Amino acid sequence: MKRGGNFFWGFLIGTMAGLVMGIMFIPRKEEKIKNILGEKKEELKDNFQEISKKIGKKVDQIKSNFEKMWKKNKIDKEKIDQIEDELGT
Repeated sequence: MKRGGNFFWGFLIGTMAGLVMGIMFIPRKEEKIKNILGEKKEELKDNFQEISKKIGKKVDQIKSNFEKMWKKNKIDKEKIDQIEDELGT
């Protein structure tokens, strides 16, 4: 009978001590997780910024190429109009 009583009290005190220790160490684990997530968030943010810069450069390049082609075609049209005026057609 005494042996069962000691087991019961040991189990009860051990459970209480475990809960207290768990409560004490939870904030530290959360801080570690927050730090890890914060670092990953910063890496993702930097990667998205790099990607957006690359996309922006590509868009600017396509835009400038389009403008060059537009100006070239406009000049060609002006030459054609000038030649048509000279020929009177």
